[in-house]
Amino acid sequence: MKTYLTNVGTFLEGGGRRQRRPWLTLPAAALIVGAALGLRLWLNPWLAGAQFITFFPAVVLVTFFFGTVAGLFAVALCVGAGWMILSGGGGLTLPEANSLVIFTGVALMDVGIISALLAANSARRETLGRVGQLNRDLSQSETKFRDLLEATPDAMVIVDHTGRIALINRQTERLFGYSRDELLGEPVERLTPEPLRSRHADLVADFMASPRARRMASDRELRGRRKDGSEIPVEVSLSYLGQGDQRLGLSAIRDISDWKAAAERQDLLIHELNHRVKNVLASVQSIAQQTLHTADSPEAFNTAFMARLMALSRSHDVLTREDWTGTSLRELAGEQTQAYETSDHERVRLDGPDVHISPRMALTLGMVLGELATNAAKHGALSDDGGVDIIWTVEARADGPWLSLAWREHGGPPVAAPTRRGFGSTLIERAVRHELAGSSRLSFAPDGLVCTLAFPLSESRR
Repeated sequence: MKTYLTNVGTFLEGGGRRQRRPWLTLPAAALIVGAALGLRLWLNPWLAGAQFITFFPAVVLVTFFFGTVAGLFAVALCVGAGWMILSGGGGLTLPEANSLVIFTGVALMDVGIISALLAANSARRETLGRVGQLNRDLSQSETKFRDLLEATPDAMVIVDHTGRIALINRQTERLFGYSRDELLGEPVERLTPEPLRSRHADLVADFMASPRARRMASDRELRGRRKDGSEIPVEVSLSYLGQGDQRLGLSAIRDISDWKAAAERQDLLIHELNHRVKNVLASVQSIAQQTLHTADSPEAFNTAFMARLMALSRSHDVLTREDWTGTSLRELAGEQTQAYETSDHERVRLDGPDVHISPRMALTLGMVLGELATNAAKHGALSDDGGVDIIWTVEARADGPWLSLAWREHGGPPVAAPTRRGFGSTLIERAVRHELAGSSRLSFAPDGLVCTLAFPLSESRR
């Protein structure tokens, strides 16, 4: 039966598609009726009572292929042809007139039935076309929705009204470590830590009962659970996708591990900055007090104080370039003595292995080298045509590696030991002893000042 109806539908579609040139329909109808008339006349000797046997198919064919107007035109032609055949040029008997009336009624009924079938078939094709277009639109919308779901950088989880997972995207697989097959149809609590699962089911039920877009538990930290059991801090936004009986909830889940780490690092940096600011202020205060006690005049105080502040500033510049993770000894020494170099020859020679020192060590050693450079520029080798050799080595000892550094001036004016101990000598001695847990020695040799330092490179020694 289904095959028969399909064939009828295909046949009707073929008839409907042929109604394309209305100006040919009436001549074509006349030709078909003329052929039916010729066939009727040829069959006349063998016909006893079926006077309209060839006219019915003609009306049906014309109506089917050319439409209602052509069918009615064919009926009129057939009635005229039947009148001519039955009357033989004269009048009609009552039975002949009845036969012609019956043929006319049946033919008109055929035209009406076929026209109705054609109209119904046309409406069916139009409906099927609209349904097909709606299906294509729906398919495209679904494809776009899935593409959008896959393109988002957040993990997207769609759950039904029972709290079971209906759809996820690739980011969900990457974030939680599950495949789609492992999650689809499972309770969404599978993605939450054990202590929160019972409470989470109640939260899902509450959301489905009163759905609205909102951020989930924004007043406290949320955590998600990966397949391997590890937990991650997450941020969850909820949306409602339901329509009618289809109640769906969409969860946009964002991994905020990097944000949390950045916030923690920011807090650490703020605390570290506060600590360093306090240390810098304490250092500046100490430098000011000691410089004031040893300065002979305001001008001398200003010169010495500014020089020591610049040494501290240069150490900060070096550490800032390295994000306060420490710096190399060579770069620190070069920064503290760069201002005394000339373009014609090298006045400061650096010689030693690559050594990385901590920020605390760099600040202290920078002050020592800055003090030695300032003194050399005022009274020693850098005040004349002389130079300075900064040489260091690393020595392995039982308690860890030690750094030995020597500051050697040469080619400057004759050197004599000072009559009184100045702040520079005190700063160097105290800084090396208290901040670096090492020792220092100043030697005022006639050919140039020599300062030797030795201290452990390990911070645990302090």
